[in-house]
Amino acid sequence: MPHPPFISLDEKSDAPLYRQIYDTIRRSILSGGLSAGRQLPASRLLAKQLGVSRMTVVNAYEQLLAEGYLEGRSGAGTFVSAHLPEEFLQASGFKGLERQEKPLTRKVIFSEYGSKVTQNSKIILRHHCATALVPFQHGVAAIDEFPFGVWAKIAQKWQKSPPAPVLSYGNAVGFQPLREAIAAHLAAARGVRCTPEQIIITNGTQQALDLIGRIFLSRSDDVCLEDPGYIGARDIFAATGARIVPVPIDDEGFDLQTARKRSQKARLIYVTPSHQFPLGVTMSLARRLSLLEWARERDAFVIEDDYNSEYRYSGRPLAALQGLDRDGRVIYVGTFSKTIFPALRLGYLVAPTDLIEVFAAARALTDLHSPSIEQAVLAEFIAERHFARHIRRMRGMYEERQQVLIEEARKNLKGMLEVAPAEAGMHLIGWLPQGISDVEVSRRAAETDLNLAPVSVYCINQKLRGGLLLGYTAYNGKQIRQGMKKLAQVLIKIARH
Repeated sequence: MPHPPFISLDEKSDAPLYRQIYDTIRRSILSGGLSAGRQLPASRLLAKQLGVSRMTVVNAYEQLLAEGYLEGRSGAGTFVSAHLPEEFLQASGFKGLERQEKPLTRKVIFSEYGSKVTQNSKIILRHHCATALVPFQHGVAAIDEFPFGVWAKIAQKWQKSPPAPVLSYGNAVGFQPLREAIAAHLAAARGVRCTPEQIIITNGTQQALDLIGRIFLSRSDDVCLEDPGYIGARDIFAATGARIVPVPIDDEGFDLQTARKRSQKARLIYVTPSHQFPLGVTMSLARRLSLLEWARERDAFVIEDDYNSEYRYSGRPLAALQGLDRDGRVIYVGTFSKTIFPALRLGYLVAPTDLIEVFAAARALTDLHSPSIEQAVLAEFIAERHFARHIRRMRGMYEERQQVLIEEARKNLKGMLEVAPAEAGMHLIGWLPQGISDVEVSRRAAETDLNLAPVSVYCINQKLRGGLLLGYTAYNGKQIRQGMKKLAQVLIKIARH
């Protein structure tokens, strides 16, 4: 009677029992403990010895048979495969296979895209890592003020008895009620001219920009970016092999005159016209119209990233650049990360009508579609006006928090940090005295549990005075006051040296 390998089962383990049996037998084969041709016990016998159901053992055996570790012989039983490659039957080979302790010496030939990502992988991962929710991390909503009770009731309804279509594969362009709700919201709040069919649901702004880059950019194509500007866009477009053309920001926003001089063949122009990131400048109407005319002349497309336009504290929100477009040149991008919470990972783009199909096809190739239940919950949250009420409430709260930040800066940082109020946005910029490195201040501040992004990291060619992004929306008055006192101590220490 064949003897089984030593198998110890742990009922408290997260791994199913059949998987534990599978892992033990596979490990024994790879380490040489079970040699080629060795017979294994019948499933019924092994099940009895281990105190499990026969089907548990059968499932483990079937997996091993499917992967070629075992072979069945009619009328004889189950045996270790006689045809495993010799290098996999050595203990040292198994050790290397499992742990890969030694660097692999194989040659890897990347695509052009893979090569670009490989060359910049450390920088990309540093730019897009998880962020600590401590003052003064920017771009984060007041998560603790979100109406989770309302959200949970809607979510519970959808999760308790979801319609069958919602649990199946969905439409690549998104859940239709959500597309309708977004189109209605954009028309009322942002002056965007679109139908629900033009809305493509994405997993945040990053995926929207990635789709745009893949569809429009080839090696050495020009893409004009604001300088300073959003790092996420820079990283995505650079990975396509496109030539990044940095364009400075003046009092009216994107410096179109410089853009004309630097690029004669721009394919894409990326802008944040309602509230330029990170400087906060609003693009003038004259500049917007000129930009659209230049895009028409160059047969280029403008990407309008409207990342936080909901938060304007004086007057009505400015109409989107897309609403002025009469030639289908603007691809409008929005996100719910700044209004609800980043972990939701839902955003959208508004495609010109003749580009809906190509965007739908590209979206389908990435991950088929965004999670359907989350889309359904968000659609109902918007349609029932909870979203609009939440935005109104946050707008008032954020304006108050901005005022606290300015008062505390004047009180604690006079002469060390220049902070001016802004009519919109989720952060202010604190400008440092000449000669003080914003990178150094940011590093020192991090040692005291403060998260202050230096303005210089968003620059490509521009040489600006050192500045720090002071996010205030996610922090209450007490947190802001404590944070400003900590920052004052950091700046005093730096000034003394």
